[in-house]
Amino acid sequence: MTRSDASPSVVWVDGRPLAYVAARPTGGRQRRVAPLLLVHGFTGSKEDFDAVLPGLAADRIVVAIDLPGHGDSPGPRRPEAYDLPALAGWVLGAAGSLGWERFHLLGHSLGGLVTQRVADIASTRLRALVLADTGAGAPADEAIEGLEAIATAVRRDGLAAGWHERSRRAAARAAGAPDPARETFDRRRFHELEPGAVIGEARALVTATPLRALLCGFEVPTLILHGEHEDIWPEPDQRLLAGLIPGARRVVVPGGHTPQLDAPQAWLGPVRAFLAEADR
Repeated sequence: MTRSDASPSVVWVDGRPLAYVAARPTGGRQRRVAPLLLVHGFTGSKEDFDAVLPGLAADRIVVAIDLPGHGDSPGPRRPEAYDLPALAGWVLGAAGSLGWERFHLLGHSLGGLVTQRVADIASTRLRALVLADTGAGAPADEAIEGLEAIATAVRRDGLAAGWHERSRRAAARAAGAPDPARETFDRRRFHELEPGAVIGEARALVTATPLRALLCGFEVPTLILHGEHEDIWPEPDQRLLAGLIPGARRVVVPGGHTPQLDAPQAWLGPVRAFLAEADR
């Protein structure tokens, strides 16, 4: 059994609050294992891991954060405050505020690019790294076009216009019928974003370049995990990322860009096995 905090908690990083939810094992003695920090993607939030948080916390403390400007974390208005190194500093600051010396780190989508920058800053603090549905650099051309359109709509006409552009493009990509509850939540969450975060992170995504010097000499155990229908960083991008990191393991699971929501049990299996192996 696991226990999840009922409401968001807060850590302070550089004088600003960063919201998170935590889950931890309950009952019995657990062997000493490293905690796990989860980092969401573009326009996402800590709730992107709700379906897998209890399973991940079966044998370790797990924390999912809201990056600045997302969810329950207020953020700066300036788009320039949301470049990848700045976001990596927030993630590392959160781990420090939690009192974690060494920990596992998992980044989804944009969060995967952020966690690569965390490794660039402080690889010795990482026990293992999971790069989920992300890439080594900017995403595919079609995704870049969508990011630019969403950011432009937000800058010109506000979040409602950005949501319209995002949902229109998501509907064109969808393989099946949408989940009404998920769509309602996504709409509300998008409208609560800091506009500067949408614009700044879109800019960070489309200009991202591979950290080749870091990745080629990377010594942290790394799992590359993605859905079989991943289309933001499709199969060639996944092979490139895996090829850049010595010894990286690549696993394909059912689902699209968010397999932790599409097929949580299939996603949990390889992640838990990889983290347990890294702990040993």
